[in-house]
Amino acid sequence: MHHASRPLIALLAALLCALLTAPAGAEIYRYLDADGNVVFSDEPPPKGTQVQSVDLPQVNTMPAVPLHTPQMPAGDGSSGADGQSIYSSLRIAAPGDDATLRDNTGDIAVRLALEPPLAAGHQLLILLDGVEASRGTQTSATLGNVDRGTHSLQAVVVGAGDGELIRSQTVRVHLMRAFVQPAN
Repeated sequence: MHHASRPLIALLAALLCALLTAPAGAEIYRYLDADGNVVFSDEPPPKGTQVQSVDLPQVNTMPAVPLHTPQMPAGDGSSGADGQSIYSSLRIAAPGDDATLRDNTGDIAVRLALEPPLAAGHQLLILLDGVEASRGTQTSATLGNVDRGTHSLQAVVVGAGDGELIRSQTVRVHLMRAFVQPAN
């Protein structure tokens, strides 16, 4: 393949992606321009150009699933006088978002930053791919034997009855583990 044709292929791929995301009902045209290049467009070609209409497949979509956030009963020390959580911030301090981690045992060390500090009777949960992976009162934990690949981490403070008080932003990490091919 010639190096000059790579940009053309990339351009065609970008055009096809753009066409696949075109609004429903938009007409897509395929034609050759004056230089003999194939052109895909949602705008009609110049008059006198031989054109083919392109039928796009139906795009699959799913509605977002609403998240349920349990409410805490009043008087358990979880919220202030105005009903707001007593916590002003919770974030995953380490690892950083989009971090690539290399650990052959599959350990991920997680460190949380919580303001103000954890109140008595409350717990910190660390969610790995949306599933509880750690629970306790410490702001650091090591998640063990995590599979290689991309994972999401999130932290949650819960009060009495596991009612959610505050939730961190999601952090994405990429875990690399060495793989040894078994001998045949």
